[in-house]
Amino acid sequence: MTAALIWILGLASAGVVLVGLRRPEGAYHYPFLAGATFLGFIVPQLPAFAEDPFFPAGAVARTAAFASLCVAACALGWHMPRGSVRERKPWRFDEGKLLAVAAGLSLIGGFFWMKISALPYEIKYSVYTGLPVVYVFFARLVPYGFAIALLCCARRVSLPAIAILAFDLFFYADRILVHGRRAEAADFVLLIGLAVWFQRRRAAPRLLSLVFILGAAFALTSIGDYRSVTTARDPSPWSALLKIDVAANFDVLIAEGGNEVRNAVVRMEAVQRSEAFDFGLSHWNMTVFNYVPAQLLGAAFKEGLTVPLDGQTPRDYAPHPGTTETGLSDAFASFSYLGALKFFLLAYLMRGLYDAAMAGSTLCQILYALSLAPAMHAVTHHTQWPVSAWIHMAMFLVPALALARIRDRGVDGALEAARGAPP
Repeated sequence: MTAALIWILGLASAGVVLVGLRRPEGAYHYPFLAGATFLGFIVPQLPAFAEDPFFPAGAVARTAAFASLCVAACALGWHMPRGSVRERKPWRFDEGKLLAVAAGLSLIGGFFWMKISALPYEIKYSVYTGLPVVYVFFARLVPYGFAIALLCCARRVSLPAIAILAFDLFFYADRILVHGRRAEAADFVLLIGLAVWFQRRRAAPRLLSLVFILGAAFALTSIGDYRSVTTARDPSPWSALLKIDVAANFDVLIAEGGNEVRNAVVRMEAVQRSEAFDFGLSHWNMTVFNYVPAQLLGAAFKEGLTVPLDGQTPRDYAPHPGTTETGLSDAFASFSYLGALKFFLLAYLMRGLYDAAMAGSTLCQILYALSLAPAMHAVTHHTQWPVSAWIHMAMFLVPALALARIRDRGVDGALEAARGAPP
């Protein structure tokens, strides 16, 4: 039964991917990317656990079955019928002001990335606490400036837009090539692809999208080896990267299973036994953790805002350092099998943003492009990722974009639009 459920998960994930490829732009749709994430990240970690005697009976089968429900929920949420998506009063922007906003966001974010780079080695490559958390919080403004400049450049190439992109590219190169950050790599590729699609209606070839996704999933198992070379205290020659055996690492994953899915199986089993469901309160706790500054308000005050959630973690639970529990575990911990509705709601909201973006909303084009990578992390890390991303955008990106709006809908606004304001 367990093996059959794993096969169902693999076929469901592959089916969502193939359905997405029916249209050239399907690779930019959330179900395609979510299905590819399940197929490349979750599925390869499961087969080794099918007959593992150290797991309680039915625990692995439950994880595979719930993952299949989440894949189906992503597809259903995306295709759920909805009403009109056009903004009642769509925001129109002055291109010059947009580029000024992009430059400002990039400069502020770049300053804090430089602060992170200046940290001592033992802090820079460890879990951030204290002041470095503040640096990371504001460094996230760089992708905002990059996304805005890309959209402007895709519509009309200009020297200011190219200068902003070149500035931001420095930080992306550092995060991707040196630190081996998967989130930034996905963000970088998707932002470029979507800017071209939204502004010029040109999509990447479907075969290229499929090869890229499968190649990324195959290489995902070697990211630890990559980082050990690029972030070593004693600099290693880049030629050492050629010695990484990607095929062997993937074979080991298939044969031994992955720590992330192991964590999910253990957590879901603990919740199933204790029935200590949090009914979504974990999102509140993580929002407090991410957005209430203990440095200013005190750790005791911050702790007092959280809701104790007991019984969801076994006492002997010790996840491997640097691993996640996947979004499967927190979704199941909230509502049992009905937790798949989290992925349904996420896909439904993403489709709303996408439809508004396709209808010409510049605001939604930026929001959707910046939301895709966090939405993929809802599968690999926690379903709070897109929620936290949207809160951050509401705090910084949306107010910044409001500064670039064309507020006069009369003659002056029409003249500014004619001079090249994005739609």
